[in-house]
Amino acid sequence: MDKHSLSSEIKKANREVYNSISPEKYNLNESIFNEDRRKACELMLLKAIGTSGDGRYLDIGTGTGNLLRLACNKFKFCAACDISENLLAKIANDFPSASLAASDAESLPFPDSTFNCVSCYALLHHLLDHEKLFRECHRILGKDGTLYTDHDPNYYFNRFYHVYYKIRFSGRHGFSSSTEDLAEYHNVYSPGIDPEKLRKLLLEIGFKKVEVTYRITDNRNMGFFGNLILGILRIAVKILPLKSFHTHFAIFAVK
Repeated sequence: MDKHSLSSEIKKANREVYNSISPEKYNLNESIFNEDRRKACELMLLKAIGTSGDGRYLDIGTGTGNLLRLACNKFKFCAACDISENLLAKIANDFPSASLAASDAESLPFPDSTFNCVSCYALLHHLLDHEKLFRECHRILGKDGTLYTDHDPNYYFNRFYHVYYKIRFSGRHGFSSSTEDLAEYHNVYSPGIDPEKLRKLLLEIGFKKVEVTYRITDNRNMGFFGNLILGILRIAVKILPLKSFHTHFAIFAVK
């Protein structure tokens, strides 16, 4: 299968999975919806405001509005888009003041230089390639605008990641394994995403500053064995602070 066809199949799988899932099930993902993550995301949004202002904000791949919920009382105007029309319809009542659009992340329905801040939370691993997304983000951001991405699988953790992922998602949402695995492409079929390559790509596209941070993601739903692995990683990273001991990464870029 050529790259264009594979990319289309991945998008189709994501649309199918997230048009079928209920917001209640989606929100059970402990690695995203916990208090520590909420505080960390809030700090990143405040950092974005300090860099580029509190004017206009866009959340790409918003899901059930995890970041949108935090942004609505911080920015003067908020918008969000997602490939799932049904998921957007289900969360519309939660965000009456936000502008919601069903959209492919690689072809955004917004004019140039529209936003001060754009976020992509747990989105990158759902896309085969990231250049089109990042070029779109650069296009719609104004001068000194900020891009914040987070919660994607770290390539440097690749030798452990698939074991970690299978433990986390054993007994998932009830979709066929092949469809959901395709929707989670970089969690299943690739060794994770290389944030250092993304840093280089963002600079080539025209972002003037790109910061990458690494972390070990908490997930209380992983059970004893899964949390034992995370505990060992936390001890290991204190002794040797290597990128390969971190499960996920975040990016903060300035145009």
